[in-house]
Amino acid sequence: MKPKLLLLSLLLGFFFSNSQITMTLRKSFIDSFKNKLTITANYEVYFAHKTPNPGSKDGDLHFAGFDKKIGLPIVAEIMNAREFDDAVQKVHDFEGKGKPQNKVPLSGVWRLWCEHPGDIEAFKQGKMNIEIDNTNPAHVFEIHPVTKIDAIDLSASLHKINSYTYKDAEDAFSRYSNLRCKIKQTAKTITIETNGIGYNYVDFWLKFNNTDNLVVSDGLFAFCTIYNSDFDPADEDQGDLIAHKLRVAFVKGSSLYDKAKTSKKGDFLHVVGIPRINLTLISWRAAHANTQPEVLTWNLPFEIVAVGELD
Repeated sequence: MKPKLLLLSLLLGFFFSNSQITMTLRKSFIDSFKNKLTITANYEVYFAHKTPNPGSKDGDLHFAGFDKKIGLPIVAEIMNAREFDDAVQKVHDFEGKGKPQNKVPLSGVWRLWCEHPGDIEAFKQGKMNIEIDNTNPAHVFEIHPVTKIDAIDLSASLHKINSYTYKDAEDAFSRYSNLRCKIKQTAKTITIETNGIGYNYVDFWLKFNNTDNLVVSDGLFAFCTIYNSDFDPADEDQGDLIAHKLRVAFVKGSSLYDKAKTSKKGDFLHVVGIPRINLTLISWRAAHANTQPEVLTWNLPFEIVAVGELD
């Protein structure tokens, strides 16, 4: 990215992300999902898009809802939804137009990220106290991408989005890395204070730092070196280096998971990913607050979920 464009995007990002948002989560919830990729919900569909977005606008089908176990307003998104008419129909079959009568089993990648907080400054797990009146209510929690709805497997939807212009890695990771964060805790909860930010679907290269990765029931986590969008692995120009070590998640059942599972130290992949808060590091910081109080104000820890391979 050209210096003037990068400066402009950073300035715009500053104004966009200046609002302070707090998210209060149960410690038991964090402990349950910090090393998991996905979550399963009994999902109440309040409102859904009539049709999926075109590829140029990300190709997703968005539908807003709620699950008592999660205790937060949720937006679920099916990737490349135009390829899955049966799943789109299933969403509409359960859509309650604001008053859902039935719940549909739903699984997918949990995503805690302040992309659409609206005018709400504080989110707390518990009873629903934020109105869901459209497909994009104020929310910080998503199930995105959806991997299964009812009996319909959507693992194959995790692939590149045709006609979509992905976010540039240099710009996006700069924004992610500079998000402020403050952590507070009680005996049963952790509160994360940070700023609003978007920037889904970022194009980047990764190199596996190790051969032995953390394999879990619904995928795997790998520490990777991150390179810019236009990186050439044959050249390995250090000017394209973005981060020496970042945790990247691969969803079981996806084609990328199969590649990651057989990867070796030094292997490269060109992928598209979406960011989310790294709850493992949030938990670690809370646990070490008494001996290292400075960790409570380090920048927001994030990780990337790889959701498609790029050419």
